[in-house]
Amino acid sequence: MTSRVSGFIALTLGVALVAVAVLLPSFLLPRLKVIPLDAGGKTVTREVDATLLDSRAFGSREVLPEHADDPVCEGDGAPVSCFIGHATPVYGNRSISVVEPADADVVTLRAGNVLMRTDRPEPDNIISATVDTITLNRRTALPVEEPVSSFHATSPRLGLDDMRNGFTREGVQYQFPFDSDARSYPYFDTTAQEVQPIDFVDEEVRPGHEDVEVMRYNQQVGPVNMFTAISGVFNLDGEVSEHEKASLNALRMTTPARDWYTASELEERGLSPDERVTMTRYYANDRTVWVEPSTGVIVHGREYLNYFFARDDAEAQAMAQARFDDPDAAVNPNRTALAMTAEWNEATQERQWAKALDGRSKLNLLGSVGWGVGIAGALLILLGVWLLRRRPQSRP
Repeated sequence: MTSRVSGFIALTLGVALVAVAVLLPSFLLPRLKVIPLDAGGKTVTREVDATLLDSRAFGSREVLPEHADDPVCEGDGAPVSCFIGHATPVYGNRSISVVEPADADVVTLRAGNVLMRTDRPEPDNIISATVDTITLNRRTALPVEEPVSSFHATSPRLGLDDMRNGFTREGVQYQFPFDSDARSYPYFDTTAQEVQPIDFVDEEVRPGHEDVEVMRYNQQVGPVNMFTAISGVFNLDGEVSEHEKASLNALRMTTPARDWYTASELEERGLSPDERVTMTRYYANDRTVWVEPSTGVIVHGREYLNYFFARDDAEAQAMAQARFDDPDAAVNPNRTALAMTAEWNEATQERQWAKALDGRSKLNLLGSVGWGVGIAGALLILLGVWLLRRRPQSRP
């Protein structure tokens, strides 16, 4: 009798443990695969020497100090190259915070991005600043299908002031989905204000974290006609204000050809120095991100930013492709608005790695517990069956 009772108890416990082991991945594990409500943090890029057009200097015709001794820059007819600095110390700073709404289903992230130079005091050190607000589904890490996103960008150095409220967006951006796959994902570019694929490249290990494989994704954006893109945003409400018109004027300028082209380029294009040409600002970006796949956390990011002027789409495509083929190639000294490599610094990478490894360990721990509970349940079932089938010993 004791053997049969023990057998029933062992069998019952074993079935219960197996049931728990089965429910762990389907019930408890998904509850851990959500963007935390304290998501956010700070990412900072390395300080680098950037090529930068000083729009204020260009507007006031104040030649930059580094070109003061250049004979070409003397007089009122100085070309654009006299207002482009080629060793401007620049870095980027992004802070992400959680704002309302944030609940069991969604989380709203507000990302403030500032690109600044370190050789000037505030507020003259700011090159551009943006505030991006997006509401994500906490489980899919994708934007909700509601017109709740907003984006505001201002760039006194690049002559840009752009605001967009209450729009619906698609694609990943600050967080990849949990269990990221070796495939392409739609990715939203805030400058272009559009979604384009970001493609899986390969799996690799990063220095200092050789025991974890990460996914590397790459996206090449552009060239994007900034005048057309920003005009489309301004025209969403059917009306363009005077302030918005002033912003657009900085994105398309008509000046003598000698402002933009060297003598050989003028000859090649059949242009006279005094012939007036219209130049439009374009944007291109070669973006790479490294993602820890189980958590979807981006552990490293790098962008080759390229803002420049071109006469038409064909010329812009050639200029952008040259940088895509060789990001370290020399930029155009006459038509570059901003060119730099924006790559996360070591402190930022370590913060992101800590976040990814913490989430990864929790997921792995729950998986290990599930296996342990399942094995214990199976052993109890076998014990229970053995006890129930065992013959009772006969008494003399």
